[in-house]
Amino acid sequence: MKQVSAALFLTDGEKFLVCHATGGKHYDLPKGLIDEGEEAIIACIRETKEETGLVLTEGDLVDLGIFPYTSKKNLHIFLCIKEPLPITSSFTCTSTFVHYYTKKDVPEVDGYMYISYSDKEKYVTSNMNKTLEEVIKKITES
Repeated sequence: MKQVSAALFLTDGEKFLVCHATGGKHYDLPKGLIDEGEEAIIACIRETKEETGLVLTEGDLVDLGIFPYTSKKNLHIFLCIKEPLPITSSFTCTSTFVHYYTKKDVPEVDGYMYISYSDKEKYVTSNMNKTLEEVIKKITES
């Protein structure tokens, strides 16, 4: 059975938020595994706060559903539309991991930016790009 992570798609309708995974090459949506017994929307709110410092409520989010992501994981994605978008310089990551090379505790995320829907493939993995294609299709067609 595939794991499911809750993810945030924060957008103004033209661009969306991505977070740079510390030590990696790519950007990603704010996301993380849903804890046992936890509702997906609560996991999205928790992960967003941990990875960006942004505080959201259930009323800020629209459930877009579960999307295929990798062979081992699906993403339960929630939409949040904000105009204007929050300033990325105010974001901060409080969740950490032990870096494989330095063996030091480092933030999971070390940078943020907004990218246009059409530029996503330049910044995200191919799996994430495919997932985002489906997400963007769903929100632009509704």
